[in-house]
Parts: sequence; structure tokens; C-alpha cells
Amino acid sequence: MMINRVGRVKTGIFGLDELLGGGYCPNTVNIVLGSAGVGKTIFALQFLLKGLENNEKGIFVSFDMDEKRIIDLALSMGWDEVEDYLDKGKLLVGSNFHVEDIVYLNSDLLDFILSNASNGDVRIVVDSFTPLIASLSFEMRKDVNWFFSKLRDAGTSVVTLEEPLDGNLNNPSITVPVFLGDSVIHLENIGYGEAFNRTLKIIKHRGSWHAEGIFPYRILKGLGIVVEGSSYIAEIKTKVDLDEVLGGIDRSKIDRSILKKLEKLAEEDVPIPKEELIEIIKRVIECS
Repeated sequence: MMINRVGRVKTGIFGLDELLGGGYCPNTVNIVLGSAGVGKTIFALQFLLKGLENNEKGIFVSFDMDEKRIIDLALSMGWDEVEDYLDKGKLLVGSNFHVEDIVYLNSDLLDFILSNASNGDVRIVVDSFTPLIASLSFEMRKDVNWFFSKLRDAGTSVVTLEEPLDGNLNNPSITVPVFLGDSVIHLENIGYGEAFNRTLKIIKHRGSWHAEGIFPYRILKGLGIVVEGSSYIAEIKTKVDLDEVLGGIDRSKIDRSILKKLEKLAEEDVPIPKEELIEIIKRVIECS
């Protein structure tokens, strides 16, 4: 059943929604890519907790962790409420899936997700997707695409991928889900010291603006992942006053298609300093 949410889906990751233009788009599959230890599972659990706080349902599918290990991780972060959500059936954990090939995506795994996602808003996590697609070839792309389409029908999802130890991101098991996902966030441990040790980069966010650049983040007990730098994005956002920019220029003398695009621009908060934005608009008008 397709769930049609209104507005953005808040990620629950402090500082991230501002970098995504308000959060995830509803009914999307969102990839979180990174090596071991960067916080992918914490990210996924934090995403589910935000939904649970909003009375949404949560489904956590893992090929690496059972319910006890998930509870242990939650307790280590100070998230005691996770046990309560599990006891009340608001958070469901599926960890008894032993599949070795992506052709089994339409079996017990998908049945578990869809059968528990039919009664309302739901957030879905698959952590980690990597064991299921370790032997993936480009020819199997259609299977991943079909699986992702089913996840979109059910709700909004976070799918984690384990970065190869050799750092090679060209393997089909990485490139195919990254290409087919609606958004991709890369978490990385670059080892530059505590102040800039872990970094986050938004590779893509289909159908939405997203911040560009590399943003440091920390993992803090109680809070989880906290992304730094979002305040800068908020500070430089500019609301375009088109009349002010045009400075008395007759709109009828501007190419109609260009004017329509500028009017659309004026409806948004643009993350560019005002002076730069005005110069861009003037150049666009001159070129038309």
C-alpha cells in the first residue's frame, strides 16, 4: 500500500534535515554508505526512533544483528525506550533471514516487511543490505530495482551498505543500489583527529535540493549522530525579491521562459549569499 505523506520525513539525525532541504522525501529508499564503525546502524536506529516518537511504526531488518544486539546498542546509546517499543510491537525486528542471493528478495524477507507495513505510516531499515547482494552483478539490477519499488510502496526506508575494505566503490554490489536509491549519504572516518574525524557527504538527493560539501559529525551518547555545519547553510539562505533584483526592468521585455524560471526561484529559500544570487540572476537576464 502506498503511503502518501505530507511534507518531508524528518530523519532524526540532528543537523541533517537542514542539509537535505527539510528531510527525506516520502516513500523513498535512502542509502547510507560507509565502512565499519562510522555509525551506520546508529544512523538507522536514530531514523526509526524519530518515527516511533511520531507514532509511526518501525521495521528493522538485519542480517548481522539479532534483537538482543540491537537492544544492547540502543542501551549503550542511552535509548532505553527501544525495549519498550519492541515490547509494545511498535518496533519489529527481523533477523532470521538466511539468503545468499538476491533472487530471494521476493520470499520471506519481503513478505515480512510488507505484511507488517500495511496499517499506516512506517519506517523501514535494512541494515546491512550488503550480505544479500555481495555477489551482485549488473545483470541483477532489475531485481534490486523491483525490491526498492516495493519498499517505496510500503513507506520510507534507510538501507545501509558496507564500504569495501579496499575502498573500491565500483563493485556492482555498491554501484547498483547507490544508483537506484533516491538519496545517498556517505559516512566516512578520515582519521584527522577528534574535531574532524568523521565526515558526512550527501552524494545525491533525487527530486530535492541538498547541501554540497563535507560536514563533520559526532556520535554522542543520548543524542546519537550530530552533524555540524547546518547553521551555516541556514545563515546564507536567501529569499529572492524579484522586483528588487529587476530594479524596474519591464517584465514583458524578459524572455517568458526565463521569467517563469526566475519566478519559481523566487518561491524558494536559496542557499547562496544574497550578493552572489543577485549577480547570477542579472547574468541570466542579460544572456536571455
